[in-house]
Amino acid sequence: MRTSAVSIFFGSSAVLLLVMLLPSTVEAASEPVCTYRNSEDETIFLKYLPLLKRGQDYVDFGQDGKCLKRAICTDTFKILVEDCVQHKINCANKDRFTGVFPACCLKCP
Repeated sequence: MRTSAVSIFFGSSAVLLLVMLLPSTVEAASEPVCTYRNSEDETIFLKYLPLLKRGQDYVDFGQDGKCLKRAICTDTFKILVEDCVQHKINCANKDRFTGVFPACCLKCP
């Protein structure tokens, strides 16, 4: 019984030691990200999520609250920028679009 307790102690100590050493190797490798400069001259960092096969996106709102552009991180870590002008959207068809963009491109009464 005593040797079992000693082996559990040493086993858990070894695991704890490995966990303590792991962050130094994880911090050394950085994940590639996409960068986007928004309308207020701030740098926005976006990631590509390989398990979801989808990139994070960022909607750039102007001073008046209308959105101007959407930035999407691609699988090649380039930024794809969609402009509101690219979308044929008006107050009548605004409800057909799901999500924030491009429905936020205009303000309807």
